[in-house]
Amino acid sequence: MIATKTITTTFSVPDSMADVALADAKTCAAVGAMSISWWHAEVAAGRAPAPVIRKPRCTRWQISAVRDFYSRFAAEPQDKGAAVLAQACKASRAAQAKRKMQNAAATGA
Repeated sequence: MIATKTITTTFSVPDSMADVALADAKTCAAVGAMSISWWHAEVAAGRAPAPVIRKPRCTRWQISAVRDFYSRFAAEPQDKGAAVLAQACKASRAAQAKRKMQNAAATGA
């Protein structure tokens, strides 16, 4: 049996330092209790702030920009279920119509 140890660190950055302090992707994701892949997807989609330093194995974001992003993210309505359901129903109807056309072409040929 392998023993594992979880270390949780909590730190705060004074407001006067937030404009110059930098954080890596792991920290940016942890601030919002999200995964690192989610954070990178948000950055790639343009919803999260772009990094101020982008070098191999050294990508950093300004903490003030990350704070602003999560403030806006928390203010957005998170109930997007109706829109997702409508899009799924539309895709399902399109797939059913396509199958009907394929079946008709196969039986008619």
